[in-house]
Amino acid sequence: MTVLRSQSILSAHMDNINDAIVTNKPYARVTKLGHDSVITPRATVAVPTIRQTKEPPMFDKAIEEDGYKQIVAALSPQEITDMSDHNLPLRHFRADKGDIEKAIKRTKYAIQWRKESKVEEILKAAHNPTTTEEEKIRKMLMKEAETGKMYVRNYDKEGRAILWIYQKRENTNNPENNIMHLVYQIERMIACTERQGYEKSVIVFDFLGWKMKHSASLDVTKKTIHILQDCYVERIARIYITNSPAVFRTFFNMVKVFLDANTRKKIVFVTDKERPELEKYFDPEKVESCIFGTSNVKEYNVEEYFSTPLNVSFNE
Repeated sequence: MTVLRSQSILSAHMDNINDAIVTNKPYARVTKLGHDSVITPRATVAVPTIRQTKEPPMFDKAIEEDGYKQIVAALSPQEITDMSDHNLPLRHFRADKGDIEKAIKRTKYAIQWRKESKVEEILKAAHNPTTTEEEKIRKMLMKEAETGKMYVRNYDKEGRAILWIYQKRENTNNPENNIMHLVYQIERMIACTERQGYEKSVIVFDFLGWKMKHSASLDVTKKTIHILQDCYVERIARIYITNSPAVFRTFFNMVKVFLDANTRKKIVFVTDKERPELEKYFDPEKVESCIFGTSNVKEYNVEEYFSTPLNVSFNE
């Protein structure tokens, strides 16, 4: 099925970040007044401000606010309009350890990627289709999701949504549709987490029964990593890998070179010895068995999943 043809979502690649070097004139001039900055816009557009969340700061509050304002000042009015949310510049400031130039490039790239990948159009089609084309997109997403290979169910003890990914349940092997489905599920995970006051979520990869024949192509794997690392910066708190067979280590060693140091630190390979530690984060009565869940959770149903709002997890 061909959808959203104007810009293939698969075209995103890590090298494109450098193409997002500031080519627009800065959005505004920043004038220092003590600890405050006055932003004088060159066009009429609402100037974003930091939205307070439960996430801990990385730097002193004044430093983060100043870095945020510098990044916003480098954006065009259209880029500000196209931001996914007000805190996008702050997450990039934190991810890039206060490197303003790098954070500006990566913020611009994330905005550009989101617009060209038509993320908002995907979300509208998934939950409020009004055209034939949108109905096709919704049908495709539901086909991708029908086996429960990837979906959001419940929260950890902090209130972070959990995205469950079951590699063996792959049912289409259509690269472009796979990536569009991934983006939808990431957006749903984020929406659920933000409703709880957080920005970072949890991902659980289960590899029970997995064999090399179940692995995605290297190209799709690289793009998946790229989207998580560069297009959704500071959106992941922890990544758990469960039931990984010995052969998976070979595959993981092939792809880990594409993981940045920050992402690697978030990955936990789950074994029985981690069970006491996991119980600090998860309620066994509310999670699935691959992460030591003890209750019989409701069986996933794709129709039910797509009938609920984006910011509601399955069986919530």
